[in-house]
Amino acid sequence: MRITAVLCPVLVLAIVLVIALAIAGILATGVPQPAAQKSGPVHVKILAINDFHGHLFDGQELNGRAAGSAPVLAAQLKSAMQKSAAPTTILALSGDTIGASPRNTSLLMDEPSVLFFNQFANADCRADGTAGQGRCNVIAIPGNHEFNRGTDELLRLTYGGNGDTAIPRIADPYPGSLADTICANVVWKENKNPILPPYTIRDVEGVPVAFIGAVTLETPVLELPVNIESVEFHNESESINRYVTLLKAQGIHAFVILLHEGADQEESYEGPTRLGGNVTGPAVPIIARLDPDVDVVLAGHWHRFTNAYVKNAGGNDVLITQADAYGMAYADVDIRIDRASGDIVEKSAVIVPVYADDPVNTGPDPAASALVADVREAVSRMEDDVIAVAATAITRAERPCGGSALGELVADSQRAATGADAAFVTTGESAGSLHADIDEGEITWADLEMVLPSDASMAAEYGGWYSRPHVATRKLTGDQIKNILERQWEEPAPCENLSVSGIEYTCDLSRPAGDRVTEIRIDEEPVMAGRNYTAAMNYYMAYGMGGNYSPSWDWGDEVVIGPADIDALAGYIRSRPEKWTR
Repeated sequence: MRITAVLCPVLVLAIVLVIALAIAGILATGVPQPAAQKSGPVHVKILAINDFHGHLFDGQELNGRAAGSAPVLAAQLKSAMQKSAAPTTILALSGDTIGASPRNTSLLMDEPSVLFFNQFANADCRADGTAGQGRCNVIAIPGNHEFNRGTDELLRLTYGGNGDTAIPRIADPYPGSLADTICANVVWKENKNPILPPYTIRDVEGVPVAFIGAVTLETPVLELPVNIESVEFHNESESINRYVTLLKAQGIHAFVILLHEGADQEESYEGPTRLGGNVTGPAVPIIARLDPDVDVVLAGHWHRFTNAYVKNAGGNDVLITQADAYGMAYADVDIRIDRASGDIVEKSAVIVPVYADDPVNTGPDPAASALVADVREAVSRMEDDVIAVAATAITRAERPCGGSALGELVADSQRAATGADAAFVTTGESAGSLHADIDEGEITWADLEMVLPSDASMAAEYGGWYSRPHVATRKLTGDQIKNILERQWEEPAPCENLSVSGIEYTCDLSRPAGDRVTEIRIDEEPVMAGRNYTAAMNYYMAYGMGGNYSPSWDWGDEVVIGPADIDALAGYIRSRPEKWTR
């Protein structure tokens, strides 16, 4: 027998309602509820370093106390980053991070300085120019000294690769800079495009913040023409404003400028930015022309204390900071941005000295200490590199008719390196002159460095930087060549001894001074008075600043800069061991 169950319609409806309510309850528990909107301004912290100039090592003083060095600076910056309550903390490098550096970092082409700041980069930083799609926590600009070895070398240091530099490397291949490197006012002459991205944007809790970079318009005056021949430098404020206008059209109203141009404040102080204060320097009129939406300028170049407010084109206060130089201080900048408008509504800074004996220090940073040790070891390997073995001493001893064995060796190397018709080298105390002999036995790179002293004309005044003088060429007439040779017997006698290469000349010491050179030949042909010849020499001599034998100079003369003097000499000795060595 089959039994059929028949449910009452009312009961069916009740069951359906119960099931529907149960399902609704289950679904409700799985649906995320809208999060409560964050309130209050967005907080951004910036730790700004300017004019580091490769000062990885200790030995500096600020306010009479030991300050700076990579291990001490790293310990303080990393501590400040860890303690930051801001959702975004940026390390900003406002130019001259490299260049005009002490010897150990300069000898290694300033790569160690870049590797040092790479230690602060987060996982979103890239050395290929993508900069982690705007999430990299290190932002940098070039200063004028980043151009010291040319634009191509600036880009190599930025994006990586060993190039044609043969040096001991701490990281091989050299990886490049992890910083998001920007610059708005340097463009290629050929197409007027910026050589680096002009700006970068950070999203902070949904609010965009734009960082725009610019380098001093003085750079062409401060730099050798050959180093910047392919680029143009445009007005700082006009270049910055161009991109501010572009970004404002996209809804961005928070702007931070990294500006490698200087300012000075008549009085330094501790603590947050104070109102008032007399701020001078070229950064001030640049800021006075900036768009009213610009609120913060992280300056550099003048190596001074600056922490003040100056007015922009809209009469609004702009925070300008500059933290001395050489890693002996940094600017701790706090910015707060209104969530609704996207405008910066508060900005203040503290210039923090980096004292080695500061009680807040927990000790030198291990990674930075290891880097410094690696730099010392690499430089030691470079110094000990044996170029050749000298059969006898090669000295500066002067010959009766002028010149010396060592002077002629160096002159030969400079003529060979440049393909010039002739070369001039001096021995003495003037800039670029030879200062030491080569002893019998092994010739190391360090020995050649003693012969060819570093380019130290401004080192004492500007932080003990080190650079190699370069070989240069310029045109000289036959008359000019004769006049240079005749100076050997002037009264009073020149302090230097002159050596030549590619020139054969005879002198008659019985003749009056000024007319003792009786014959001059180049390539076995008599030198003609009005004919132009290409002459190689140290670039001090080429520009008329190399002592008694410098050719006369006027702005119509063209000087072509060649290789570093020590590279020319080492290469020449290596290629001709039979001439000077056993």
